[in-house]
Amino acid sequence: MKTLFTNAKVWLGKNYFAEAVGFDPTDGNIDFVGKTVEAEQKQSDYDEVIDLKNKLIMPAFTDGHCHLVNGALESDELNLRNAETKSDFVSIINEYKKKGTTWIYGGHFSETNFKEEIKLDKFFLDEICSDIPVLITRFDNHSGFANSKALELTGIESIKNEFIKGEIISDEHGGLTGELKEGAFYYVSDKIPHKTVQEKSALVLDEIKKLYSFGIVSVSDITQPEDLDVYEKLLNRDELKLKIYSILPFTEFENIEDHKKRFADFYSYIRFRCFKAYYDGALSSETALFWDNYIDKDHNGLNTDFVTSGNFKKIGVEIDKAGYQMAVHAIGDKAVSELLEFDKFLTEQNGLKKRRFRIEHAQHIRECDFKKFFDQKIIASVQPTHLYIDIKSAKEKLKNFQSTHNYKQLIDRSVKVCFGTDFPIVDENPFVTIYYAMTRKTDDTGEEFFSENKIDLVSCLEAYTINNAYAVFQDNVRGDIRIGKAADLIVLDDLFEMSPDEIRNAKVDMTYMNGERVY
Repeated sequence: MKTLFTNAKVWLGKNYFAEAVGFDPTDGNIDFVGKTVEAEQKQSDYDEVIDLKNKLIMPAFTDGHCHLVNGALESDELNLRNAETKSDFVSIINEYKKKGTTWIYGGHFSETNFKEEIKLDKFFLDEICSDIPVLITRFDNHSGFANSKALELTGIESIKNEFIKGEIISDEHGGLTGELKEGAFYYVSDKIPHKTVQEKSALVLDEIKKLYSFGIVSVSDITQPEDLDVYEKLLNRDELKLKIYSILPFTEFENIEDHKKRFADFYSYIRFRCFKAYYDGALSSETALFWDNYIDKDHNGLNTDFVTSGNFKKIGVEIDKAGYQMAVHAIGDKAVSELLEFDKFLTEQNGLKKRRFRIEHAQHIRECDFKKFFDQKIIASVQPTHLYIDIKSAKEKLKNFQSTHNYKQLIDRSVKVCFGTDFPIVDENPFVTIYYAMTRKTDDTGEEFFSENKIDLVSCLEAYTINNAYAVFQDNVRGDIRIGKAADLIVLDDLFEMSPDEIRNAKVDMTYMNGERVY
């Protein structure tokens, strides 16, 4: 149904606005942008004309970094995100145990929330549940704790020397404490029984409906190869109505032509042009790579196995040579610095090109590296909602904690900064992301963490719309409101008249994708 919105506040980018917009779901594009008085002369061209009474119309959001299938699955897992006390752990785990599951997995707890001292180890978990294997994860999904049953069933103790120092934690007597990081954590989590494709598909469909309610119709998805079975099933049933920019692991580069051929009929919904690798770990587990040592520690984090083996550099050069994009995880400032140098190395090897190299998270950046982002046209794909968790960890672990989430300095230098959530690490809600970017406050104290890095609303909206489209080579077809671009639109109350606290609780009235209303 051809639709014309009138008497609206249509955000065109920066501080420019129109009053009306029309679109046609036949081709999925916007065909009119202008003033209400101009729109009145075109009403007969449309099947429906809606007076929005000064509501705001915006481009729909793109989540610039999420794990769609994994996030959907986590909705069915143990949830310790709000756990504050020992009794919370006990009650939540015992309640989940009633489901009759063979493993207790999930949690995504954060020490930031703790209201009392909690010594997490296998003994703590054994007291709660000793007869079923338990693996609880930190919010970052890079580390967690296993009970004795899980350690026993996976046999990890017999191969503990195969892991990098710091990945599997032992006590002074050499016994496993149950704390697992990076490779050791992934080893145990991989032993957990997997859901069927049918079960995963149902959960993904539910998640997509939730994304619509937040005004999200497209995602940059950190895709695992097994996720493709879910997408194929849903696409074959004509049920996957979401624009997915699939970012596969570096190791899938050798299979990329097979993936593209497999999904050739679904190009409008899923595209393959980018590969991801982990360059370092996470701040909370002290595996993010910094120039300085962690406070009271004799180490500064670590590169991943993939980097130290030389495979990152070797495969990365081949990916770039073939004309594909890279999106590389880097939390620590040294990891970011080394990736900036790697980008220079790519130019030396393969020449100048529009590679749109992405650094995912870029959570800590040295001042001397800001200009390099602009000069080298690097994209920073960041997640402001992580501030709530990272501020406390940074203060406790880092000498130079003022570098935490300092990407406002990139925006000031006209670097392309994209917003996402890293869902399911944090909630999918873009308005919460914008709140943290605008206020840099923590829920506990109301403190503004280095307030000079607060980001204005227009820059936040650009980071969630046109910049995310640019980051996936789609800025010519979507991401802002222009005639001929995709009618991916949301209608809501006027964010420009709201305080950050009000924006945090904003609700979407309507969401359109390619001119069709999906919410």
